[in-house]
Amino acid sequence: MMKKIIILTAAILMPCICANADDIFSSKVTAQKAASLMPDFQNEVCRFDQTKYLKVSEISLKSGGDFKFIKDKGVIFETTYPIKSTTTYTSSQNKRVSSIIKSVINRNYTYLEKNFEIYYRKAGAQNWILALKPLSTGQLKGELGSIIIYGTTAQKTGRITKMIIDTTNTKTTINFTECKAAQ
Repeated sequence: MMKKIIILTAAILMPCICANADDIFSSKVTAQKAASLMPDFQNEVCRFDQTKYLKVSEISLKSGGDFKFIKDKGVIFETTYPIKSTTTYTSSQNKRVSSIIKSVINRNYTYLEKNFEIYYRKAGAQNWILALKPLSTGQLKGELGSIIIYGTTAQKTGRITKMIIDTTNTKTTINFTECKAAQ
């Protein structure tokens, strides 16, 4: 009997969970509106875990380590597993990701408005979702499907908790935990 209740509950809730991820793209906003809704951010250091799904080979690669965001410098991923490495986002593709994150954190929506359709939705009292899709006339179209950024506002400071980056060949999910202010 208990097993049937669990299955029934899962069957009822599953469509809600799936719908939440996609319905962000029905909440289009202007860059100015998104900037006014987003919280203030500070420099942070977090732990991250990342799963990169390669669409062609249907393989998932997992990695993790430390993430640093410094407002005037950008992002640094210090991977500690499976292989130790440090990635500063300076190559053309990686620099683009850093520019997007810097634009969101610094509330500089000029770059975003020139390159993306912008979507925003509150997700509870302190949580929010910001999504970006390349403009149909932009240089990112065909290369990048979307970026969905999940965040929270705790004690008046914004924090990114998760990002999903969907490209032509990969879908990358990055979770940020154990965040604290960076010096």
